[in-house]
Amino acid sequence: MHKFLVSGLLLMPLVWGGPGQDWESKNNAGRLAFQQGRYQDAEALHRQAFDIVRRDLPNNRAALATCINDLAGAEAALGKAKEAEQLYRQALSLWMQDPPNEEAQARISNNLGVLLRVTARYDEAEKMTRFALEIHERILGPQSPDTLVALHNLGELYVAEGRFKDAEATLSATVSRRQKALGRESAATALSIAALGEVYWKLGNVKRSKELLHAALRITEKTLSPTHPRVAVILNNLSSIYSAQHNYKESEEMLVRAIAIWERAGGPNAPDLAAALSNLATVSIARHRYDQAIQYEKRALAIDRVRYGDEHPVVAIELDNLGTALFGKHDYDQAESLFKQATAISEKNYGTNHPDVADALSNLAGLHQTEGRYAEAATEYRRAIAIRESSQGVNHPRLAADLSSYARLMRTMRNFAEAEKADVRALGIQVRNSLKAGSAIPN
Repeated sequence: MHKFLVSGLLLMPLVWGGPGQDWESKNNAGRLAFQQGRYQDAEALHRQAFDIVRRDLPNNRAALATCINDLAGAEAALGKAKEAEQLYRQALSLWMQDPPNEEAQARISNNLGVLLRVTARYDEAEKMTRFALEIHERILGPQSPDTLVALHNLGELYVAEGRFKDAEATLSATVSRRQKALGRESAATALSIAALGEVYWKLGNVKRSKELLHAALRITEKTLSPTHPRVAVILNNLSSIYSAQHNYKESEEMLVRAIAIWERAGGPNAPDLAAALSNLATVSIARHRYDQAIQYEKRALAIDRVRYGDEHPVVAIELDNLGTALFGKHDYDQAESLFKQATAISEKNYGTNHPDVADALSNLAGLHQTEGRYAEAATEYRRAIAIRESSQGVNHPRLAADLSSYARLMRTMRNFAEAEKADVRALGIQVRNSLKAGSAIPN
């Protein structure tokens, strides 16, 4: 599950440029297009506004910075990360000139932090996000919409880093504060509810995750529109839950709808399409449609390599999925190479203790087990199990799956005592999760 929530961006207040100027009308039209999810139109309109300001108001710092920030947001939504970063840094430098404007710096820093998170530069992303949050809280107060945007973005950063307990606490607080400040049915509240739903999915609380994502979907469709790109993000994430529950028909329907929305917003190569294509590949693998899965995954890889380069964590997920499809076709050498590439990229970005690393190791272990390379498989399963215990908790469904696979390997290796211990642990997790799913979960 991977996505880019462009709605974590902040716009600058518009500044009147003087009589006879029409940059404000162009910029306002661009903002409306952006809010409606028409990112190509937004890009064109913001560029026109920027050109007018550069020509007619070259010394108006506020007008220039406003246009640059808004254009950067449209570029980011279209996957033009390098162009967007250059623009954000240009706007930030304008607001740092004498006299400096702290509030404006915080808005730009927030937006740059989102972009840095999406491009997996987490240390700088956290620095920018915390800088924005501190200024907004100090100047505007803890319930300000701008403060809550920055708090939400900090929670999203924790999700990306695999810090799920920190993410749960931060996003739970954001939901509560947004409900109080903006109402339970606002689009911004729905955004944080959806993000919290993703956290619970990562933590293995499938029931709660599904509830929150469906609630966010209902609010977003009502407050924005059923064809808004934010709806596509939620559909994409819900599809992962339905796929994990073997509801492949519903999962595929959600993904097809998400693809249609993203293509409408950004064209046939819209950057967010890769998420849905990769998830479609996963559904195809589950249905043993390996050739179809390979086609989907290669298209997703082509989009994300252009957007992010070869060493991004999203690329690692797609390499891992492609390896799984090739494993299904018994192309073991190529599958092993892809699993190892995915492991290396994930470790480079996250370190050795992240669920994405565990996913690739688990797949590599399954491959080695199939090939009869039992000692290697055992080592990889043990690493994956340790990572899941540390990063996702001792009751996560994926931990149970890895323990069951490890138990089968131990029986093959005639280590029956070790197999029994792993089976007992896996069964305990399954029972506890079953009981939890059947009980009420508090809000």
